[in-house]
Amino acid sequence: MARVRADPVTTALAHPTRRALYLTLAQTGEMSTVQLQGQVDVERYNLYHHLKKLATLGLIENHRDVGRARWWKKLAHVELPELLSMGAETLPRVAQSHDQTISAPLPEGLADQLRNDSEIHILHLEGSRDQIGAKRVLQLLAEDHGIELNLPWNFLPDSIALIAKKK
Repeated sequence: MARVRADPVTTALAHPTRRALYLTLAQTGEMSTVQLQGQVDVERYNLYHHLKKLATLGLIENHRDVGRARWWKKLAHVELPELLSMGAETLPRVAQSHDQTISAPLPEGLADQLRNDSEIHILHLEGSRDQIGAKRVLQLLAEDHGIELNLPWNFLPDSIALIAKKK
């Protein structure tokens, strides 16, 4: 798959852990690594990986060390859509189908078509690079076909369902 080039700050903040770290620091002023780990609920190794990425982009910094504790603070302000600053409990719930979430009602007749004469393939995407690339491909296809596709900027697909008519 070809690499999709995007703004590195947008790409970094599209990752849910990095976004959570950045928003937490933006709201609190400064936090130690241990405090951040408790807030974001991520393993220490992964935490340092994400903090390092945000620091490399100049979004946060390790501004002081006290003993073995590292203290972090927000360095640069990034305008994020208001939706990102809300907690998960304030987001609207969407219809549930078994263990999957459907974000919009199915078009009329699609459910019958899926049961009767369709072949379905599921592409499971691994990692944020695949997810961002897949989102960009979907956006380009929508543009090419004149389809209005209003995905939030932080939408990252975990998988894509391909539906074809059986021959």
